[in-house]
Amino acid sequence: MGIWRFTCFSLLLGFFLSSFSELTGDAELKVVVEKGTSIHINTSAGINTQCEVCIRQVCQSSVILRSDTSLNFTCSQPENVFTVQIITDTVKSNIEPKEHHAFRKFNRIFTWNLKPPATGTIYLNFSRTGLRQIQPTDGCPDKHVYMITAEDVSVGRFCQNGAISAVHVRNVGKLSLEVSGGQPLNMKEIGVSLGRAINSLANIHVVLPERSSTQDFFTPNTLPENAETVWYFTVPHAYYTDVHILSYTVPTCLQPENIPTMKYTWQDKDPLVKPLNGRQPLVETGNFNLSIKNCKMSRSSPPLQGLMVHFQISAIKRIKGQCEGDLPEKQMLQIRVMKKDPKSICVLKLDSVIMDTVTIASGNHFVLNSFDCNKDELELTVNQTIECKEWRKCASTPFPITFNYEQNCIPGVLKTITWHIHGPQNSAVELQSPTDGLRYCLPEEKCNSILLLNVSHVNSGIIVGQFCPKGTIEKIQIRESKIAVTASVTSFNDRNLATRPFITYSFTQDISEHYIFTVAPKIDNPTVLATPAWPSGMKPSSTVSWIINMEPQLKSNLKFRNVSQPKCKEVHTNIAVQTIRPQIMVYSTKKDEKINDVLVPESFYLNMTNCKSPTGSFRAMMEITLQNKTKKFLGIILSIVGILLMIITAVVIWIVLR
Repeated sequence: MGIWRFTCFSLLLGFFLSSFSELTGDAELKVVVEKGTSIHINTSAGINTQCEVCIRQVCQSSVILRSDTSLNFTCSQPENVFTVQIITDTVKSNIEPKEHHAFRKFNRIFTWNLKPPATGTIYLNFSRTGLRQIQPTDGCPDKHVYMITAEDVSVGRFCQNGAISAVHVRNVGKLSLEVSGGQPLNMKEIGVSLGRAINSLANIHVVLPERSSTQDFFTPNTLPENAETVWYFTVPHAYYTDVHILSYTVPTCLQPENIPTMKYTWQDKDPLVKPLNGRQPLVETGNFNLSIKNCKMSRSSPPLQGLMVHFQISAIKRIKGQCEGDLPEKQMLQIRVMKKDPKSICVLKLDSVIMDTVTIASGNHFVLNSFDCNKDELELTVNQTIECKEWRKCASTPFPITFNYEQNCIPGVLKTITWHIHGPQNSAVELQSPTDGLRYCLPEEKCNSILLLNVSHVNSGIIVGQFCPKGTIEKIQIRESKIAVTASVTSFNDRNLATRPFITYSFTQDISEHYIFTVAPKIDNPTVLATPAWPSGMKPSSTVSWIINMEPQLKSNLKFRNVSQPKCKEVHTNIAVQTIRPQIMVYSTKKDEKINDVLVPESFYLNMTNCKSPTGSFRAMMEITLQNKTKKFLGIILSIVGILLMIITAVVIWIVLR
């Protein structure tokens, strides 16, 4: 037991003494200094201490070692007091870092002075380790911070494992590496070579990784006037870059028109210059250069503010779609592609310009690129102008309205198509449904259809009405030479729907009323009618007529469901019902008279006229219900027969009783 205790005590004592002997004041350090290298041991900044470094019993607050030396310190923990700088002069070959084990617990700065021949440059190759730039006050996770200087100007601070593959500096340069105390040196070989002459202070070469990434970059600290820095970016195939300026300061320039800018250069493209406060290039493909040049600065007081730009380069792999073509000029088309959500990652580019809304017009060649855009993220609207200025050139028969553009590569879900129909002067436009007719779609009702038609005046924008397919309206006549018909796709995204002739147009001579609707009600369902622009009122002095065509065996019950009567200064508003053949007035309103429902025995006109200067709006909603005449007459006959039978029965009973 005693031998075991003695052995443990000896081991512990030996371990303590060996640890203590590394850095105590009594310990002696043997330092090997290579040729062309000097070691500077200085008190760390901001530390007030009595500790000194001693060589041959001569103690000082700092020393410079140029040859192999033994030294010790007058304090027990000199690593907390001193910083060691290992400086290598005139580097002419690759940098192969070597650890100085004697100073492992100290904060170390390895510095390599780069002195090329006259007018020469130094090219530093960091392809083995890679660098990423950091803020002047930031540190690195592995406690290794690189610093590059060119002509006594700090190019920047860097960490390992980044996208910067090389730095090309002009004239005299310097590379430094700060390693924190206790951290072993972890630095790979750096290639050093002479480079071609450059005009910029430094050229920084960046190889972006083949993955989505964002890199930060900063202009050199205290960039001299007229000095320039250039970044060379190598971008992977199918990746697209975005540039964003996060912050910047600019000096006071002697010539305000020469303030610093961002200059971009791509292969086979003209250089692009952007102001620091402007939108920088987005979604660009291919390798490019970016240069920032300082201006000639003013010396006026207060103290100068230097140039500083902090920008980010983001690289994203994107799915690209492209549509290139021409819109035929004769079709008079305008196609608009719009992002539904401006915050979406989808990007639209028309002729290299990024837009949230792209407009393509007839007569122009276009190149439309989309990036990471799903079809449902884009909304497609179309405007087409149909013109006929001379009667002799206008089609005499109804002409179908269709969207006949065949460039289907334009992305997006079709939302609306608007046809602007322009006829000769003093003409009227006729709209017809060649298949199943139209019906009113009032705001409080649902269309229950894949299409909703909106008819309006082009000049005033006043709406004539909204209509759905499959109804009883056969024809709409409008006393206006310019109208717009908008088809809204409510639940269908197939643009081929717009190629079907669901409505036709033609031009006629001036008509008697402002609006004429030709209606053929069906006996199955009631037909709803409404004044133009419902629920708004009719225009002053405007007129509207409905031509109600019925089968001879039918009659109609006309109900006024909702009527708003304005106050008129002179002639009152009028509602009139008149049969067509013969023209017999069935019903007509008088001033302040209550409006009653009307039973009309045959086809008829329903006419309405607004007064000249109404106070309030004139509007009306009606409902037509058809009835079969024979059924009514049969009921009357049966009633008469029943009454006669009752009378005869009563007479017979009276005779029998007598």
